Amino acid sequence: MNGYNIYRAKWILPIFRPPIEDGAVVVSNGKIIKVDSYADISEKGIQGKWVDLGERAILPALVNAHTHLELSALKGLKAGNFVHWLKSVIEAKQKLNKKDFKTAEHKAYKMLKQTGTGLVGNVRNFLTLSDSKDDISEVNLLEFLGFNQKTAEIRWPTWKMFLDSHPAFIPSAHAPYSVHPQFLPKIKQLAEDRNQIFSIHVAESQAEVEFLLTGKGALKDLLIEKKLWDENFKVPKKRPIAYLESLGVLNPKTLCVHCVEVNERDASILQKYGVKVCLCPCSNAYLGLKSAPWLLFKKMGISLCLGTDSLASNTDLNLFKEMAYLLDYGPFSPSELLEMATWRGSMALGQGQNFGVLFPGAMARFLVLPVKGKNLAEAVILAGAKGEITWIE
Repeated sequence: MNGYNIYRAKWILPIFRPPIEDGAVVVSNGKIIKVDSYADISEKGIQGKWVDLGERAILPALVNAHTHLELSALKGLKAGNFVHWLKSVIEAKQKLNKKDFKTAEHKAYKMLKQTGTGLVGNVRNFLTLSDSKDDISEVNLLEFLGFNQKTAEIRWPTWKMFLDSHPAFIPSAHAPYSVHPQFLPKIKQLAEDRNQIFSIHVAESQAEVEFLLTGKGALKDLLIEKKLWDENFKVPKKRPIAYLESLGVLNPKTLCVHCVEVNERDASILQKYGVKVCLCPCSNAYLGLKSAPWLLFKKMGISLCLGTDSLASNTDLNLFKEMAYLLDYGPFSPSELLEMATWRGSMALGQGQNFGVLFPGAMARFLVLPVKGKNLAEAVILAGAKGEITWIE
């Protein structure tokens, strides 16, 4: 076996198996060929160019399962509460200058790369293609908005036409309060027909719960103000997760983002259908929302991944900082957090084990970080949060 690049380091974190001390990763043509101990690879006579990375750790590039890069120009947006913030986003998007939009988006891709993200779930509203990927692999989720039935019917053909001409794009829905109930199952079915995931923001705020239970509150006021209200809307009188269940859009290929306002009954529904949940803890804190029921999710074995959400609701796109935040406030071990930020995100985005693992056949895109401290996974997270990252690809 000749012509390989072989990377040796004090520690290898494959993610799918325990860390390997004094290990090596064999790479050829952008793919991982083998991951094992240095001794084992040497004994098998694998030849190639050896790169000794010394007393550091190798781990796969991170997977940011949820963000909105097209909102990057809105960085620093503030509001008194969630609905005020949402109103500010709607109004600021309408004023976006194309040049400012492109410049900010380009910087956002660079920020992702500099902070260790190799795959991103990027939610889009604008029917345009980005030219700023900066070597970031991307799952593009084309979001549908339209609470008013007539508005939704007008938007649907153009939205679907774009999807038909760009099959790599994934149909997704914004939220239960912003998409007409007849269209949520249509979007989910379209994703199923294309064998793709279905992503939706859900249970992000108490205002959303109030709206779906009573048909009243700040979200209704916002819909009326923006002339988006539908007078024929029938209040479901259900909490957000139960509402999605009633519409038949929950299954293992559903990715529910945020899930802050979730009780035990809601969590049992998520568990029942094998739904995957993307946590965005720093974004929730930025907006003054409650924390998601992390311990409940962990106890119930719900598959969790991590996202930063957009720069309109976060200070940066560093997924290591999301992990560090949860180290301080959450119930997860460092190893669990690394899983959430790597292969669990890849699985949630429908990318299998192509990303987020050091495994034969996976993409050879990985990070090298210093290791300082007794707990290996924690040391890696803290180093990444400080930006101490070197790329190998």
